Amino acid sequence: MLASTLSSVLVALSACSLASASPLNHLEARNNTGTSSSRKICVVPSQYAASNGTVDDSPAIVKAITECANGGLVQFPMGTDYFVQNPVVAVNLSGIRIEQFGNLHLPKDIAYVQNIVNSTEQTWAAAITWFILNGNNIEWVGTKNVTSGWIESYGQAWWDANNSTGLLARPHLFQMNANNVTITDYKARKPIAWNMRISGNNYTIKDTFLDASTTGGFPFNTDGFDVAATNVLIDGFTIFNGDDAVAIQSGAANVTVRRGMASGPGCHGMSIGSLGQNQGLFNKVTNITFDDITMVNALYGARFKSWIGGQGLAENVTWSNMRFSNVSYPIFSTSSYSNQGSAQTQIQAGAVTGRPNNSTVITKNFRWENISGSINSETPGDGSCVTDPCWYEQGLPTLDGTQGIIIECGSDTSCQNYQFKNIQLLPFNSKPATTICLNATVALNPKLGFECTNGTYLPAY
Repeated sequence: MLASTLSSVLVALSACSLASASPLNHLEARNNTGTSSSRKICVVPSQYAASNGTVDDSPAIVKAITECANGGLVQFPMGTDYFVQNPVVAVNLSGIRIEQFGNLHLPKDIAYVQNIVNSTEQTWAAAITWFILNGNNIEWVGTKNVTSGWIESYGQAWWDANNSTGLLARPHLFQMNANNVTITDYKARKPIAWNMRISGNNYTIKDTFLDASTTGGFPFNTDGFDVAATNVLIDGFTIFNGDDAVAIQSGAANVTVRRGMASGPGCHGMSIGSLGQNQGLFNKVTNITFDDITMVNALYGARFKSWIGGQGLAENVTWSNMRFSNVSYPIFSTSSYSNQGSAQTQIQAGAVTGRPNNSTVITKNFRWENISGSINSETPGDGSCVTDPCWYEQGLPTLDGTQGIIIECGSDTSCQNYQFKNIQLLPFNSKPATTICLNATVALNPKLGFECTNGTYLPAY
């Protein structure tokens, strides 16, 4: 079914005007209203207003992107609405600029969307994504005008219908596998599941807004950015969601995430992982920096997670200059991640008990510094629990809402050169902040900054 759906998307008329046949070999800096006389311009037509949002505009979108794929300019005009009834896939892009100043609306019919997702016969991790762009030298430009330029996914109905684990056959929203990409003023509202996943090399993502806040059901799996790319800058963001605000995944290297705000109550913070999901694969991330970030009403703040039995290496990671307000677990690093609601320790063909092959992801040169704020000691947690104890409490000593730092090393050699400096965290109940620390040995962590015990946090310097 999906093949016929996508092939039908490729056949449609769009209003494209040719300003010049000369392609550009570089990206151009432009403002929200500027145009270029030296590139092909494809203005995407819309049937939204005339049809009251019932006629599919995705064929016209694909047609415009295809015709302007090599050095052209695709325009969604300000104030214009589009019904994107079917997934949009564009590959082999080169030097394209896409100006999304209009609003893109996904289908509201849950059964219709589930039918498309189910037709792909793919796993959840590789489930269908509604917008896929692949290629080189790509610009995606939104608008700072808050009344236009949104991608509207209508996820609230999906969240209201879930049971805290999410409805089945949820689509992801946006995916890029590309090199040399700039994304500016991207805005998405109520994404059903993951917002944006990137792979490839050399991304600059600036001034983005993701609103997955809920008025009812838990916004399950609404990751902000899933990063599996190299040489990435995510600069300036506002995220309200129910999962990782940023998740650094296997293959990521040289990533900086800075100057942003993320909030929950289900927000899972600035995360590395999860790594080691498939015990047969070696995962690696290196040189990651989170800096100048505010977390409000969140489950986690600065977080690392790897699966029980996973294999891999995470090294040179820094969380710095972070401000927390009402965060349940401000600093949380675990090598005991598992599938909630199940004894399964590996999702993909893995064992269901114990630590397969006695393996664990190795972590080196982790640094947390200049982190301050308040711990949610009154109503810790979020709305995603389906077990008792909750998935984020399993395997830990008794929690009392005062834990500012939780470190669970997979073995006495898996945590190496951890450093904590200037950590100022205070529970709402005004009790002293405490730590849970397992297997971070003095020999391998001589500058840890506190004694690795379960008790009151006493900084060494």
